Amino acid sequence: MKAHDILSRQEILQLMTKNNLRATILIMNSWAWVIAAMALVAIWTNVVTIILAVLIIGGRQLSFAILMHDCGHNSLFKSSKLNQFVGTWLAAAPIFSDMQTYSRQHSLHHKDVGTAKDPDLGNYAGYPVSKMSLFRKILRDLSGLTALKFWFYILKTRAQDNKSMVTNIAFCRGLAVNLMLFLSCYLAHVPWLYLLWLLAYNTTYFLFLRIRHVGEHAAVPNPLSRNMFENTRTTLSSWWERIIVCPVYVNYHIEHHLLPSVPPYNLKKMHNWLVAKGAYKHTPLPSGYIAMLRSVVN
Repeated sequence: MKAHDILSRQEILQLMTKNNLRATILIMNSWAWVIAAMALVAIWTNVVTIILAVLIIGGRQLSFAILMHDCGHNSLFKSSKLNQFVGTWLAAAPIFSDMQTYSRQHSLHHKDVGTAKDPDLGNYAGYPVSKMSLFRKILRDLSGLTALKFWFYILKTRAQDNKSMVTNIAFCRGLAVNLMLFLSCYLAHVPWLYLLWLLAYNTTYFLFLRIRHVGEHAAVPNPLSRNMFENTRTTLSSWWERIIVCPVYVNYHIEHHLLPSVPPYNLKKMHNWLVAKGAYKHTPLPSGYIAMLRSVVN
């Protein structure tokens, strides 16, 4: 089933319309949450506020990964140059990622999803899993072991001649932006707040990234179907889930695969139209990420 089988040409054109103001608000909102979380800990430093800040910052770091993804699709801003700049420096660099490298692999995911050639298959092929297996994965994320594996991967790829140039440039951009984050904390006379960013990046960020991958394609009705309503999942979300585990409308994943060029801020409208047209009549639609996680364990 394709988008034009459900939506009219006029509806598709309306959904694909980009809005620079709404895109800017998404970027600013993500950074505002980071600043607010750090400010909360600076004003009331205790275990509760630190845990809350690490959850919020990890969720915002996930939002940067998603915004990088959207800029890679050239779907966030009207201007390709603006998508390139924002995606590279304000979204990818803070989380030590590279938009160009990610986009090349991600384009193959869109091309091959629903087949054994999908490069992202490793993120979800093993599901459903036992409750104990899922618990161990969560524990690895929160203990920093997943992050440690990531850092070893970065060091390994930097040592490979055929990849070192791109990886080194991306890593240097990441260091530059993270240095600016630290200096901002230092100039505010609270340099230790930068540790919240590092702690979140090495724990909750990887947990929320895992939940994102699981929510998108794990244990779907038919992972080897070419029908997006069978090989992909959309999950309804609550307000608190949108802060941490599914920011920037990433939960509307069937919609994204149907029309990858639709800006994230239009995905909810697209979802409502699809529901009204009966497109979800035979498709599971979990109410929240707890319900989604329950559906991927056996």
